[in-house]
Amino acid sequence: MLYFFISLAGQYLVKNDKRDRALLRRIVAKEPQALGELYDHYNKLLFGLILSILKKRTEAEDLLQEVFTLIWEKAYQFDAQSGSGYTWICTIARNKAIDRLRSKVYKEQKKQSSSLDDDDVHITLYSTERNPLEDTILNERAAKVTQAMKQLSDKQRQVIQVAYFEGKSQSEISEELDVPLGTIKTRMRDAMIKLRTLLADEAE
Repeated sequence: MLYFFISLAGQYLVKNDKRDRALLRRIVAKEPQALGELYDHYNKLLFGLILSILKKRTEAEDLLQEVFTLIWEKAYQFDAQSGSGYTWICTIARNKAIDRLRSKVYKEQKKQSSSLDDDDVHITLYSTERNPLEDTILNERAAKVTQAMKQLSDKQRQVIQVAYFEGKSQSEISEELDVPLGTIKTRMRDAMIKLRTLLADEAE
């Protein structure tokens, strides 16, 4: 689900791509202030992304710091020809969260801890310290994505969520759910087509 939220939010945040690319260039030049500015722009959005995958607030807070450390170290790898700075940053956060989720240490810790309270599951995917208009737009788009997800069948929604939040391949989902790979591929394709159609209609 969050993939589609990021896509929608990106339609608005892409207007800031020039700023983000400039910040990443400054980070490559090792300007600490640039990393601080990037953190101010994206810390709450990335925290929400990470929390939605890990489901543990303390783990998400810890990993958020790792993500910005990685951005500081790897900013030189950003390819402006391949996409926006926003997408690159979100991809780093998602991949790191999935790596943590899959790690043996995290799985052992998860067994010994209780799940998040309902209040903790409410995820803030925007920065309240930024533009109020941007906050409103992101909230509205998140609501539209949630509504679109509800229009999928339970089986379609299941494969989308497992694929994104757990980072599993179609083959892994097939094995986990004990469903033929061809069926998983069909559910995934149909779900993606329906979501794109629903969200495209909302964007008009």
